[in-house]
Amino acid sequence: MSAKTASLEGRIRQQWDQLSLHEQRLADVLLAAPGQLAMNTATELAQSAGVSKATATRFFRHLGYESYDAARRQAREMQNSGSPLYLQSAPSSSPLASLMQSHLEKEVSNLVNTYRSLESAQLESCVDAIAKSRRVVVMGWRHSQTIALLIYRDLVHIHSDVRLLPRAGDSLAEHLATLGPQDVVICVGLRRRMPALEAAMAALEELDVPMLYIADVLAGKPAKHARWVLRCQTDGSLIFDSTVALSGVCNLLCSLVARSMGKASNDRLATVESLHQSLDELE
Repeated sequence: MSAKTASLEGRIRQQWDQLSLHEQRLADVLLAAPGQLAMNTATELAQSAGVSKATATRFFRHLGYESYDAARRQAREMQNSGSPLYLQSAPSSSPLASLMQSHLEKEVSNLVNTYRSLESAQLESCVDAIAKSRRVVVMGWRHSQTIALLIYRDLVHIHSDVRLLPRAGDSLAEHLATLGPQDVVICVGLRRRMPALEAAMAALEELDVPMLYIADVLAGKPAKHARWVLRCQTDGSLIFDSTVALSGVCNLLCSLVARSMGKASNDRLATVESLHQSLDELE
């Protein structure tokens, strides 16, 4: 990685021995919460570290940035990408009750704003396609696979052929090669997406496979390959992204698919429940 593309924390560690004591004090503040750089002016940042603005200016030049604004742009890009390191704020003295209330309000806001943004016609169209599909594949990487697994766990109760990808130890080609226009792939792509997601979606588009893409508000490049796109609010009040709206939308989606499938869904559910009892699988 070149000096111009190195992260703030990487530059600090590389240059630590060359920094003055005052610059090291500023570095400690930034290493504790790099996201402060995206939110504060040079003056505010200097004050929080107890150093002069001139020290802050020299500090960023020592790190190889053209200016303070160049460093701040990089920090904002890291925030927009969803880096937890840059999303955490400076240590707060706020009481726990206050943090809990702020967290609750943000979660409720995410849920409400996500549901308000849903387009009924689009939702109805993708639900109908999933209900009538030969096979449903749910696909996601990293933390997106956690959401994909939620969808899989619900749909497998009501649809006769549901798959979860990627699978450990497998490549994708063998699975994607079996798909066609009569199937539906549900792709989950939350920010900090892996390049494999767009590559897989591009391949599926070539195979004329209909895709539903569930993502954060920005959605990113993979959205251009999908027939339907559901955007969810994911901004958190603390260090991690919120998944409340995602969970709610996934629950709604799967419930509507069951409703659309009608008797076929009920018959499969009844068979599954009967087998649960005969196998003594559940309490």
